[in-house]
Amino acid sequence: MNSTEQKEFLQATAWLRPFTRWAAGFSYKTDGVLPASMRNLPLKLVKLILASYHKSSGSGCK
Repeated sequence: MNSTEQKEFLQATAWLRPFTRWAAGFSYKTDGVLPASMRNLPLKLVKLILASYHKSSGSGCK
């Protein structure tokens, strides 16, 4: 991935940053309260979204 592709990827996923911060905070704050599968669900959703953006940009692992 070259620098222009990285910039495009960051611009395309900028809307996701606040949700990513919230998901990380949620996971950290609910440690010991919720089971790991429930606690990490928002982070897994972020991961799936980022993976789909990365795959659609044509920069997948070869």
